[in-house]
Amino acid sequence: MDRRHFIGGSDIAAVMGVSRWVTPLQLWSEKTGQTDPADLSKNEAVEMGHELEETVARLFTKRTGKKVRRSPKNYTSGKFSYMRCQVDRLVEGTDELLECKTASAWKEKEWAGEEIPVEYILQVNWQLGITGRRIGHIAVLIGGQKFVYKEILFDKKLFSDQVIAAVDFWGMVQNMVPPAVKAADNSFIVELHPKAGTEIAAASLEMTDAIAMLQQTKAQIIDLETTKKEIEAKIKAVIGDNMGIRTPEYTAKWINTKASTYTVNKKAGRMLRINKNK
Repeated sequence: MDRRHFIGGSDIAAVMGVSRWVTPLQLWSEKTGQTDPADLSKNEAVEMGHELEETVARLFTKRTGKKVRRSPKNYTSGKFSYMRCQVDRLVEGTDELLECKTASAWKEKEWAGEEIPVEYILQVNWQLGITGRRIGHIAVLIGGQKFVYKEILFDKKLFSDQVIAAVDFWGMVQNMVPPAVKAADNSFIVELHPKAGTEIAAASLEMTDAIAMLQQTKAQIIDLETTKKEIEAKIKAVIGDNMGIRTPEYTAKWINTKASTYTVNKKAGRMLRINKNK
């Protein structure tokens, strides 16, 4: 299925500008065919996620007693044909659904207590709104060793906000109008525009101000970096061969650092660490 022709559950966080992985501009460039989606066919984490989906579903049934079955179809909004979703599992005899996930052990904190990553909350709420169901469950196998599952109740107001964002975004896709750029797009812009054409004249004051602000910011960064080094050198000189120095509010002291095997200078050294006193 060509994902360029619709907004799915895995897209909605990016559409709303809160995805940690994809910006609105990056998603827009994929939907408009200007860039290709990332090739995940050889991504081992994605592959293992697919392989373990059935395991996660079985664990959910074992822990909750709720029987699940594969969803027989893809769902489409009755009002907007480009708003769609896929569902991992349906809970038999109920208006509930299940989304199955896997995560590395490094992501365990994201699932602590009542926590659920915002991208997945938006995905499940999108699925509930599109399918007309009331309760969503999300089950995750963390690091292959820890299993957790949580419930997400359908939020009608949130879904209304999602629909509004999706309508606006799809209008930009159809009209080839790019969304506002974010800081994370800084490198992506080069990929989106790999060739340098002719020089263009910018008549707007907004662009003149933006260029001026960029130059001022760069100059400020250089000045601040110079000031930072000067202050650090002053503190280090005062500490000298001592372990550190304490003021009423701060403690600054030497800590030993190990040489990195990836650096040219392989000598271990010392760096200054500053902590605010409790």
